[in-house]
Formats: sequence, structure tokens, C-alpha cells
Amino acid sequence: MTTPVPPQQQVPPGQQPPPPDTAQDAALATAIAELLLVAASAAVLIAALKLRFTLTSELWQGIEGAATVAMQSPPPVTGVVGAASAQTSRQNLLRRAQFVLSAGKRLAGDIKQARAQGEPVGRALLDGLARERKYYNLHTAAMWNRATAAGKVDMAAMEHGPILGWLARLDQKTSAECRKASGKNFYASAMPVIGFPGSVHPSCRCEAVAPWPGAPLLPSRGRAFARAA
Repeated sequence: MTTPVPPQQQVPPGQQPPPPDTAQDAALATAIAELLLVAASAAVLIAALKLRFTLTSELWQGIEGAATVAMQSPPPVTGVVGAASAQTSRQNLLRRAQFVLSAGKRLAGDIKQARAQGEPVGRALLDGLARERKYYNLHTAAMWNRATAAGKVDMAAMEHGPILGWLARLDQKTSAECRKASGKNFYASAMPVIGFPGSVHPSCRCEAVAPWPGAPLLPSRGRAFARAA
């Protein structure tokens, strides 16, 4: 009897990677990431962005609201244990910046819709901010999950060396990508494309173990990503 393939696990909106960027979106996300590290407030962040970018008034208002949400609840400090943690720290910063941009666009849409329908913009923005806070809570949980998984990878690398094996718990709950990764190897210094074990999706149960003899390497984000961390 053929074992059915488990359905793809759905990722909540607050954890989803953003759709493919335009050149301006990529530049905006990079600038937001840099400013999230140094800006004292959302207003300061917006002022710095306005020196480099020209956006609609609705999008400026949306990004400022989204940045306020993100900056009011910064991610927990997890520290850097090794190469995997360093890469994940960089990934989390970029994901946080991408959240600010994506949430800003959603809020800008709320503002435009309210104006088009003759409804109070303030109320629409408050409702949108309430929605984005819920999404950001999911996003924060995902960042914590990635950081925790990376810390475990670094600890495994201290025990087994720079090449590690991927071990998935195989049952009816195992996702397709984790099932495919199980039994393969990866470098702790070069994050696999799907992420590190334990961070692929919210309920990921995968682990980093001793390398599998002769097993192929998982596709990775490459050393350039690692150096960027």
C-alpha cells in the first residue's frame, strides 16, 4: 500500500517570506534592516529613508506604522554561538525588515481603501495596526525558533565538526522538505536553502547529528551568505 504524502504545512502570514522583490523593494528592505539596528524611533527611521527613497504618502505612513510595531517589540537577544547563529542573526534581521516593508504595504492599502470608500482613515489604520501586531507576534516566534535551531546546530558542530547530518523524525506529520533533507549532510557555515534543521516550519522536529557517511550535501545559501552574516 502506498503511504500518502503529508500535506504541505501552512505558514502563518507573519512568518511567510515576502514575494519576489523589485529592485526598489530590495533596496528598501536592506536600508530598513540597517536602520532597525541604529534608529531610535520609527520617525527617525522614516526620516533617514526619505533621504534615499521617494514613496507615496500612504506608503510612508504605512511603513512608519509597521516600523513602530516592530520597534516596540524587538526580538529577544539570543547571542551568537557560532557560524549558524551568525547567519541566522543576519537572516532574522532581514526578515524583520521585510516584515516592516510588507506590513507597510498592507497598511498603505488600508489607508487607500478607506479614502476611496469615504471612511475614517484613522480607524482603518488602527484596525490595520492591530492586525499587524498579531502577524508580528508570529514573526517574532519564528525568529526565536530559527535562533534556537541555529544554536543547536552550532553545538552539534562543536561535537561533530563543520559537516553535519540532517535527521528528520519520519511519520505522517513529517513535511515533504524535511523528509527529503533527512539523511543528507550540510555545512554549519553555509545555511541550507530550506534553513537549518528545526527551523524549516513552526513545528519542525528535525535535528543536526553526526554526518552521514558518503551522503550528498544539501543545496545551501552559499558562503557569500555566511560572510554577510
